[in-house]
Amino acid sequence: MLKTIRKIFLLPLLLACCLKAHAGTPDTIRIVFIGDVMSHGPQVTAALRSGGNRNDPADFDYSSYFKHILPRIEAADFAVANMEFPIGITPYSGYPQFSAPQSLAYEAQRSGIDLFLTANNHICDKGRAGIDSTYVVYSRMGIPFTGVYRSEGEEYENNPLIVDIKGIRVAFINFTYGTNGLPVPPPWRVNLLDPEHVEAVVRRAQDRQADLIVALPHWGLEYHLEPSLQQREWVKRLFELGVDAVIGGHPHVVQPTLFEPPHAVAYSLGNYVSNQSDVNTQIEMLYELVVVSDGYRATIADAFPTYLWCSRHGGLEKNYTVIPILEWIGRRDEWLNRSDYDKMVREWEALKRHFNL
Repeated sequence: MLKTIRKIFLLPLLLACCLKAHAGTPDTIRIVFIGDVMSHGPQVTAALRSGGNRNDPADFDYSSYFKHILPRIEAADFAVANMEFPIGITPYSGYPQFSAPQSLAYEAQRSGIDLFLTANNHICDKGRAGIDSTYVVYSRMGIPFTGVYRSEGEEYENNPLIVDIKGIRVAFINFTYGTNGLPVPPPWRVNLLDPEHVEAVVRRAQDRQADLIVALPHWGLEYHLEPSLQQREWVKRLFELGVDAVIGGHPHVVQPTLFEPPHAVAYSLGNYVSNQSDVNTQIEMLYELVVVSDGYRATIADAFPTYLWCSRHGGLEKNYTVIPILEWIGRRDEWLNRSDYDKMVREWEALKRHFNL
């Protein structure tokens, strides 16, 4: 009887203490996003090991791609990348119709990328075989991915992708303006920038009790540093629907960021890694969201960019690699090709003036 009385007395007290502790100790998560992981033909060639078989994914080395930003990925609770290619269809190919070796995806996963985005304008480059292969490879890897679905039913069940990150349920919605005019092979579904469908998916996120909603559109005008009117209108509409953050890709250059609590915007992260060398295409962005939950509501406490530089093969190192710009200013002597360093500094200074950074 005494044990029963103690239990009756202690349970409400313990529950009250737990609730008070949970409410008074906000949980914080950090989510990082990187831009377009590309696989141009020269990248495939540079990654092929000496004497390797160009059709064997095991003979490609992508270990240089993520090593310099690894500390930032490791410090985050979750990391997201746009994988802008079908994967696994031989012969591997670059622009205009991509197919990347599986080893590129494996390296991204080993480096700490937790989510692959697949709704982009190149996902249909290899037709049904390319989407089939991409789906199978990512599924076997056990890596979450979003943006393509095997059927209408699967799209309804799995879109949006909701991930529990340290107790905070984050919904990721990835969609693209199109697929370069290539048809989406039935019965596949690719998330498109369709107003009714996007609204329906945001409603699903709310109905399925997401604490935070992040929209990840593939959109905008290529090589434009400023967002288009359509992008700005979409951001306004997404916020009206209840989206918390909008983080975009596709223009291959960075575009402005904006943090006005409770909302955050990065119009374009630019490339992450590519063979592009036109002005501004080697400057890119890692964007970080700091999300806080008091046990009842999750909000974005901070959002900020880290600007990166994609050094092409023979620049900083033998292979392609990506570095935080500010950490490498003043280290010109470490470059294999110092003209790449000079280009980085010149374009970085011009970008700072343009964005008033």
